[in-house]
Amino acid sequence: MFARKYAFVTFTVAVLVMIGFAVKNPGNMELSAAISGSASPEQTQVSASPEPSIAPAESPRASTPKPKPTVKPSGAAAHSSAVNGQTVSSGSPTPTTSPAQEDSAQPSAQPTVQPTVQPNVQPAVRPSQEPDPTPKPASSGSTPKPEVTPQPASEPSAGSKGVDDPVPDEKKVTLSDSEIENVVKQYDAILEADQADQALPDWKKKADLLIAKGLDYLGTPYVFGAKAGDTDSFDCSSFLKYIFAGQEVTLPRDSRQQSQRGSEVAINQLREGDLVFFTTPKRKNNKGIERIGHVAVYIGDGLILHTFRPGIGVTVSELKGPWKDRFIEAKRVL
Repeated sequence: MFARKYAFVTFTVAVLVMIGFAVKNPGNMELSAAISGSASPEQTQVSASPEPSIAPAESPRASTPKPKPTVKPSGAAAHSSAVNGQTVSSGSPTPTTSPAQEDSAQPSAQPTVQPTVQPNVQPAVRPSQEPDPTPKPASSGSTPKPEVTPQPASEPSAGSKGVDDPVPDEKKVTLSDSEIENVVKQYDAILEADQADQALPDWKKKADLLIAKGLDYLGTPYVFGAKAGDTDSFDCSSFLKYIFAGQEVTLPRDSRQQSQRGSEVAINQLREGDLVFFTTPKRKNNKGIERIGHVAVYIGDGLILHTFRPGIGVTVSELKGPWKDRFIEAKRVL
């Protein structure tokens, strides 16, 4: 504020001095102007030369040029006076820059934007279907192995769990193959005679028929606990139950229960179709029907038809020797 007042006073004093000098010496002032080549005070106008404009730095984001700042003189007017033939100028123009222009003159530093790098995420592979539990060959060129069909287990040997062999230590317990063949031929002849004999008792016809049916199953495997009605294998009681059923005689499944049917018969009074019961080494010390562990059917001529021991099956044996030693009782059901 003080500087402005001082400049104004100086400017006023200079104007007054110049006016007074011109009034007193008009000829000298014209001569001085002619010699120095300067114009008269009325013709001389002093204008301040503006400072070169400052071009603001271009913003990185825009290339459009900014307007140049306007320079204004600091005094009310510029003037000069001639003293002793020289021109004296008072007041020097001072460029004034607006705050907005100063801000625009400074280059704005914009942060460099780095591109965001997206990670290369591989999409999760979803299975198209559930894994196939069926095994597949290792390669198309390999020869597939043939499927192996499981074979039924072989018959248990004598002495296996559940098998109670009536004569475990005996070798001669059946007829030979040739002897059994002769028995079969004999019963074929008996059946023909039965058809011609009208006076034959009913029990004898039934006995001959069930014995002939039993002989058709010679060699059928023995399986302990075979299912009733199954003809692929038999045990002693299931075999007799099956052949007697063809003659409308119903027997229980178990040999001990079968011994409760019919009437008791002495061993020397046996006839065709009688049930014959035996004990076994495991049951010989038991009492009552618990002693019984095997059953056969008497077919005449001292022979029995039955099945026992894995590896033998349905066969014909003589009712003597070890079989007679294990005899318990006989029952008549026909």
